[in-house]
Amino acid sequence: MQQTWGGEVLRTSFDTLAGQGLPAAQPVRERLPEALRAAGREAIFAELAAQETVLLQHAEVTSGLRRVALASEALVRARLRLACEVVDRGLHTDEGFSLVDWMTLRCPDLEERALRDLARVAQASREHVHAPILQGVLSGGMPLARGARLLRALARIRGSLTADEYALAVQLLADAGCNPLFEDADIARIIAELLRRCLKEKDHETRRKAQHALRDVHESSLADGSVRRIIMTFGDDADYEAVRAILQSPLAAPASKEEREVTGEEDRRTPGNRRYDAFMTVIRRGVAGMKGQPTTSKATLLVTVDFETLRRQLLGTDGETPGCGATLDGALISPETIRRLACEADIVPMVLGGAGEILDQGRSRRLVTPGQRVRLAVRDGGCTIPGCTVPATWCDAHHVVPWSHGGRSDLSNYALLCPRHHTWVHEKGRTATVSASGVTWHLL
Repeated sequence: MQQTWGGEVLRTSFDTLAGQGLPAAQPVRERLPEALRAAGREAIFAELAAQETVLLQHAEVTSGLRRVALASEALVRARLRLACEVVDRGLHTDEGFSLVDWMTLRCPDLEERALRDLARVAQASREHVHAPILQGVLSGGMPLARGARLLRALARIRGSLTADEYALAVQLLADAGCNPLFEDADIARIIAELLRRCLKEKDHETRRKAQHALRDVHESSLADGSVRRIIMTFGDDADYEAVRAILQSPLAAPASKEEREVTGEEDRRTPGNRRYDAFMTVIRRGVAGMKGQPTTSKATLLVTVDFETLRRQLLGTDGETPGCGATLDGALISPETIRRLACEADIVPMVLGGAGEILDQGRSRRLVTPGQRVRLAVRDGGCTIPGCTVPATWCDAHHVVPWSHGGRSDLSNYALLCPRHHTWVHEKGRTATVSASGVTWHLL
């Protein structure tokens, strides 16, 4: 029976195959070009066949994806062998290029990071000491990107080790990189521990100072204002880990099953949306409080809104008529947003009559006190929407009866809500019953 390829990495040679009675292999100068031409043709046929994927069974779709991965990984290894030959022959230096620039012209399908990884592993192949890592990649034991990552770490410690110590470090990292039980996070911890043990104290200090000097926050928004971005470069590992802790905290968790059943709504936020919400919650708390729990307003905002717009909002037009408020710097704010912000910020509303005269400047001393925050934390424990796991520290004190409607700043009129559910309660107009033992939301 004819044997078929099961996806394993090739562990033989053309000469061996020919010695087993199989058809004689082609001359060495023809083998690779012909194989790559055939691979290109077959890839085109596969692409054409994939246009009819609707006719495939579930198992065929799944196995098709795996076969594409196997073919792609084999081509990556073939490209690495060619890149190693480029380095060995110095083809790039003959033309006055760096290896990355030379490969960029020949591999337009690769992104910059992949090109740099390819170049790093290929250049490392010139030294026999790196053979364990190179063989790990070529055997399929580790991805190319992981091999490059290990080599970058080794470059940092090489000056601190003897030749024998360096060879041992290479072997240890190669073994870790090929271990199928190790994920990228495990490799990161191994590298961090290696750097901690091998780098001299002055090297750590030099790196710390260099990293600290690179700390930066700058705006990278589009000129038309359609996209607003702020780019942060961390100047300290502890700062980076602090932000990562926020992004992996319960604040960034998706809605639980119980929460979805209670609210009747799916959590349609992407992981990026959830991380953004978590990050902004912590930022706002930093503005609001000094001792771990927010006791002051998140911000003080001076908003102007004309009397007719405010009157329409109070009449419940549900935003069907035009009108909005504005901050002093000209940013537009809808009346609904103003109402929602009133639960969170020190807003001094400037209600203007027809001639622009000030009718009312409102009240600003209505926020939860430190003592009330402690009592609320004990009573509610966290967000009061069933199923939500956000702790009390990161919740807002919500006026069940709005302040603007005569609600009092008493414990009997407060309920803790996480920022997401605070917005949801305002949007849905939900109310609740508050007792000494807790809060019961009227969700139906």
